[in-house]
Amino acid sequence: MKTLLIIGAGMEQAEAYKLAKSKGLTVVGTDMDPEAPAFEFADVRLIASTRDVDETCAVVGAFAKTHKIDGVMTIANDVPYTVAKVAEMLGVPGAPSEAVARLTNKAEMKRAFQAAGVATPAFCEIRTLAELEAEAGKRSFPMILKPSDGRGAKGVLYLEAEMDLAWAFDHAMSACGSGLLLLEAYYGGPQLSVEGMFIGGRYHAVAFADRNYSNLPLTKPYIVEDGGTLPSRFGGDMQEKIRAVIEAGAKAMGLHWGVVKADIVLDDAGEPAIIELAGRLSGNYLATHHIPFAYGVDLVGAVMDLCLGDEVAPERLVPKRMAYLGVRYFFPPAGRVVAVSGGDEVAALPYVHELMIYRKAGDMQPRIESHGARAGTVMAEGASYEEATERAEACAAMIKFVVETQK
Repeated sequence: MKTLLIIGAGMEQAEAYKLAKSKGLTVVGTDMDPEAPAFEFADVRLIASTRDVDETCAVVGAFAKTHKIDGVMTIANDVPYTVAKVAEMLGVPGAPSEAVARLTNKAEMKRAFQAAGVATPAFCEIRTLAELEAEAGKRSFPMILKPSDGRGAKGVLYLEAEMDLAWAFDHAMSACGSGLLLLEAYYGGPQLSVEGMFIGGRYHAVAFADRNYSNLPLTKPYIVEDGGTLPSRFGGDMQEKIRAVIEAGAKAMGLHWGVVKADIVLDDAGEPAIIELAGRLSGNYLATHHIPFAYGVDLVGAVMDLCLGDEVAPERLVPKRMAYLGVRYFFPPAGRVVAVSGGDEVAALPYVHELMIYRKAGDMQPRIESHGARAGTVMAEGASYEEATERAEACAAMIKFVVETQK
């Protein structure tokens, strides 16, 4: 019986724990919260912050002195560097930590893309308000300002000509630990989220999901995705172009093993460019819920096998079906939640694949400035791309939040 270590034991990691148990694995989990939800499905709980590499290595290393660990992974948790360092310490399969470290610095990532001729939106590095004011004066609005080490859209802003740049600088810096921001050209074309993995040095793109930002007029200056639809409406040659640019971008970073998730945008000419890459399986239930339904591919299981040193045949990543799934999130105003209604009606609809409401009466709903503040999600099936999208939007509209706004 092999032992798999999963870094992170939050709500979105629970499905991976359950899958690992169903595969007959001994599951060791790490999290700073002893009551983290996924620990319910773990054989062993190790208490350590997933973002603290040294602490995680120390705790895992102590455990590994008496218990053999055969592989390490994460999912829906932006800590691929922690995973890489633990893998190196244990001597188990993993991506090179030097390459993974570049993923934590978006400026270094984009410099690597440019050096290798990989398409990415133009950018410059910002360290002071004076630099932001000077660079903004040279460029065309709208633009994107974001932390170089950010995650989950925290600190990311959509800049328009009338924006208070001093406020924007302070807000972006408040979510930045490195002191370095990126000012990036805004591409208004369609965006896709692409999930896949390397096998034998070739990147296999498994899933293409169209990202939905139609709510930008309501959320700006914050940029918070409102779900999407998969499989993408872009297929054929475009998917191969996207796959190739992701492979080139990953290799420019020194990555040629394991999971690579990509945020892609189509430029004015309709050509794909990389916004950024991540060395992990996606959150928001894409890998655990969306991909198995839409494509019939067990990507999480394939990643587990890869991390355990087992051979993964490329055929496992080929879609077995094409079923449409629309996804939307809930965006209530900030304040104390008084009541939530519509959940029973939505859950009873035969085409609702999953409904998750994260808030209940008495909870505080923060202002939605990043992905983590959304109040839940609904996933709806459809016979076509359009039907799945329309159903998801209609279901989201049925969920009503009564919120007592704060003065």
